[in-house]
Amino acid sequence: MLLVTDEGMEKESEPLPDLLSAKEGDGSVEGVILSDSLTLNPRGDCYELLEQFSTLFSLTPGLTHLCVHDIAMGDSPPVKNKIYRLSDKVMVSIKEEVSKMLTLGVIEKSSSPWASPVVLVPKTAASGAKTELRFCVDYQGLNSVTRTDAHPIPQADELVDRLGAAKFLSTFDLSSGYWQIALTEGAKERSAFSTPDGHYQFWVMPFGLKNAPANFQRFVNGVLAGKDAYCAAYLDDIAVYSSSLEEHLLHLKEVLQALQQAGLTIKASKCQIGQGSVVYLGHLVGGGKVQPLQAKIETIKSWQPPRTQTEVRAFLGLTRYYRRFVKGYGTIVSPLTELISKKQPWLVNWTKACQKAFDSLKDAMCTAPVLKAFDYSQEFIVQTDASEHGMGLF
Repeated sequence: MLLVTDEGMEKESEPLPDLLSAKEGDGSVEGVILSDSLTLNPRGDCYELLEQFSTLFSLTPGLTHLCVHDIAMGDSPPVKNKIYRLSDKVMVSIKEEVSKMLTLGVIEKSSSPWASPVVLVPKTAASGAKTELRFCVDYQGLNSVTRTDAHPIPQADELVDRLGAAKFLSTFDLSSGYWQIALTEGAKERSAFSTPDGHYQFWVMPFGLKNAPANFQRFVNGVLAGKDAYCAAYLDDIAVYSSSLEEHLLHLKEVLQALQQAGLTIKASKCQIGQGSVVYLGHLVGGGKVQPLQAKIETIKSWQPPRTQTEVRAFLGLTRYYRRFVKGYGTIVSPLTELISKKQPWLVNWTKACQKAFDSLKDAMCTAPVLKAFDYSQEFIVQTDASEHGMGLF
């Protein structure tokens, strides 16, 4: 078995126990969303292909044999953080989540000297509304002594551009993707977390670890190696794109084979097959076009004027993701970026210039253009212009 460490080194490790082999997937492709534009025969071809890989479709996380995750930190002594004070309502939710994870086999009881506290974080819907609470382990203490894995995460804009020109697209979402990679024995001990009811540790890679994204991206890149011309992966969001249906079926088969051979599982309900356009990384892409997701635009449109630096950063973080759709973005937001300077107070001084920039940016986002997807087979010229407040591309 290949051991992928936080240092990016590969070496042989001992075989790990088959954690989830007894938990069979439902093997149903009924939840997969097939394109309405496909005629009867193409729909049948797509469905027949999916049935060949029906064991891939399961809500139960698989367990890959291709790599494991280690947590490297040198000679650091164990980090033990106290548990947070929690309300009775929150405690009920934590008990339920711990029970589910014990049943699934992704955690076990622990006597580790390491300990991180648990928090419940509200999940935010695309509309901006707070929905259900998400169980999280606060690994700040552990992450502070973990050596950094510098493996790069792909640029979202680059992946979106690759998909934009395609005529047929399919997307897949792995079932709790991080949980499909096992931890080394040392990492299990270091992943330990505490609740008022007990002490536990993960068998598989949990969310919140410093190097989990880098290691997961390295793993997925390896699984899909050689398929860059028709497949893109941003962590566990996988997209397949093609210029014809015949080509697309061949590409889908190769990607599904690679996922199956890696021992992974995918959510049927999150799979879209043979679409003319798909939502990918916050964009609507396909058919030669790229545009921002309408739900995100509505969130920006309804945003209230920020009162603190934290709220300003949140607004800028969301709008910056779509800056390519706003001409002169850097110049427009300059009064807002000045508010988050270390020299400025945490409670922001909201001036008329700030309000004007805020309104101008919201208006620009609500009338954002539909961009033509890049055609990298053609030559193009990039001209730049810059000032103290922004940079322009022509």
